[in-house]
Amino acid sequence: MNRWMHDATDMDLLRQYASGNSDAAFAALVSRHVDLVYSAALRKTGNPYAAEEITQAVFIILAQKAGRIPGKTILPGWLYQTARLTASSFLRRETRRVRREQEAFMQTESNAAAPDETWEQLAPLLEDAMGQLGDKDRAAVVLRFFGGKSFAEVATVAGVSENAAKKRVIHALEKLHRYFSKRGVSSTTAIIAGAISANSVQAAPVALAKTVTAVAVAKGAAASGSTLTLIKGALKLMAWTKAKTTIVAGTAVILAAGAATVVIKTAHSGRNTPEISVRLKAFIVEKEAQIRAEGKDVSVFKPFVEAADRGDWLTVSNTFQDLASHAGQYEHSGKTDERLHGTAWEAVKEIWGGYEAFSVGDEKYSAMFGDDIIESIPAGSIYFGGTDQGRFIVTALCKSQVKADPFFTVTQNALADDTYLAYLRGMYGEMIYVPTAEDSQKSIEDYKQDAAQRQSKNRLGPGENVRRDANGKIQVSGQVAVMNINGLLAKIIFDKNPGREFYIEESFPLDWMKPYLEPHGLIMKINRQPLSELSDDIISRDHDYWTKHVTAMIGGWLNDDTPVSEIAAFAEKVHLRHDLGGFTGDPRFVQNDYAYKTFSKLRSSIAGIYMWRLDHAAGEVEKDRMARATDFAFRQAWALCPTSLEAVFRYTNFLLKQNRNSDALLVASTCLKLDPNNVQVKNLVSQLQQFRSTK
Repeated sequence: MNRWMHDATDMDLLRQYASGNSDAAFAALVSRHVDLVYSAALRKTGNPYAAEEITQAVFIILAQKAGRIPGKTILPGWLYQTARLTASSFLRRETRRVRREQEAFMQTESNAAAPDETWEQLAPLLEDAMGQLGDKDRAAVVLRFFGGKSFAEVATVAGVSENAAKKRVIHALEKLHRYFSKRGVSSTTAIIAGAISANSVQAAPVALAKTVTAVAVAKGAAASGSTLTLIKGALKLMAWTKAKTTIVAGTAVILAAGAATVVIKTAHSGRNTPEISVRLKAFIVEKEAQIRAEGKDVSVFKPFVEAADRGDWLTVSNTFQDLASHAGQYEHSGKTDERLHGTAWEAVKEIWGGYEAFSVGDEKYSAMFGDDIIESIPAGSIYFGGTDQGRFIVTALCKSQVKADPFFTVTQNALADDTYLAYLRGMYGEMIYVPTAEDSQKSIEDYKQDAAQRQSKNRLGPGENVRRDANGKIQVSGQVAVMNINGLLAKIIFDKNPGREFYIEESFPLDWMKPYLEPHGLIMKINRQPLSELSDDIISRDHDYWTKHVTAMIGGWLNDDTPVSEIAAFAEKVHLRHDLGGFTGDPRFVQNDYAYKTFSKLRSSIAGIYMWRLDHAAGEVEKDRMARATDFAFRQAWALCPTSLEAVFRYTNFLLKQNRNSDALLVASTCLKLDPNNVQVKNLVSQLQQFRSTK
């Protein structure tokens, strides 16, 4: 049997698995191709942990589709394309989660050099370049250069003559050469072939094949929540890619038959209502005008803008990822393109973010998010949009961001970026005070000095990185530092515009704001003066508002007396077993992670204000009032998204302070069941278990 496994073709093994549930046959496939899949994922993401999760997802998809893959499929090519699309799905998710606005200007640069200069230039572009090839050409390149096959072997697998195989490979290399040349990589087809052959596949971690096989043969039943979300996104991309190919082929047949000119509009999701489509079109027109008005070379944005005009979400997303891989504001391994900053680049980001909300996100809930916020804010106010959703959805749906109609929209996260401040001054500088470059530099220096003083007293906060360089100058880095500088600049805007009302959709809690904040629908109002307390009326309105929304989203079972154990049971039933029996909420909500993560984040932010009030409460009556408000808000946040790290960590912290150690452990352990590969949650559970054992 082992000899048969060794000699069998890929499709023989796949048929053996599909028809006979042979785990050994599937394990043999994983062993053959795990390095190919892992290497493609690692190259695309630059993250070994992400590459492992993507590899797991690819082989789960293979197991799920095993009986439906055509017999003529060249499996290495299929696996490579699936890995490429799954990695793209992962990067879209990570671009939302790990945005690094202007962090690079405070980071230490690496001096490490790649061993192969050509490969260093090709590697960040390779997966996107391969995506431009047709299936047959891509499979030929994978077999020849990724798999090290001879032309004769390529011909045998592809079912063509050796001469035809050679022509196919050469044709594909010429396409790759043109793609790389347009992106500034000066090389030849021979050098490209050599670089790919020498570097494209590296060994996957030793234990990965075994882990992948065990989870994949169970069709993903034991996969983490994040892996299942990744699979869902990858399957959408695969379906769209297939549909797009079918549309193009069908159009070619019609045109070849001499039919009249046909224009096909490729809608990004096929489910936007006419009203949303009209609003998005008006938004795009305004953003395109900003791009054209930049007054510099904006040709780099042309493919992106054309895709946005067509409503082609897949191309919008892929083109944005390609641009972002050369933008100084993001982690990237390719060359930095200096054109990717300023007004045009900010407008491009806003188009991408707006489109994402109505394609990756569920239209119903993205529209609810934007419209609820817009309708709740008085005209002429200043609104801080903290998260990507808070910035991009509101920008897309308001009447005119550029004209501040109905209010001024400012993102909390990018204020430390001088180019973003220049963008704001260009739009709003004649209507409100926007921090100057001098304000920005002073805020950076003020934070450095404050952080250095706190460091000398051992009072640095979690995540603050402060050091002195060889010349004794203070250096700070990391997300916490950036957010604190953003906070200082937000305070300048607040202080310098005393006649305006302020509202915030929070991404990162800012210490100076906390005494001024009160719940305001989905978001929070920043009062002009600190509040001595949150009134019963404020808390009651917040309670009723969120209860109405949560009931529509996940059902009306969650109330003031609902125990943590009932929420944990709900999380396992709906998010782990995917059992909607008896579910009275909206299935669309719990099946769209963009939606439930978005609303959980909003509720967690408000819960954080209640918890701050609890920590500063003077008497027992006030402490009890704030504890009840905090608990209810966190229970709602966690029920909306049981894998939200923010909700889980903040709620367990609250529970520990309330001496509810068993509830804290239940929250963390339930999250771990849903996301078993999350190292942070594993550590949290371990710490809570140790803490309980010492009590």
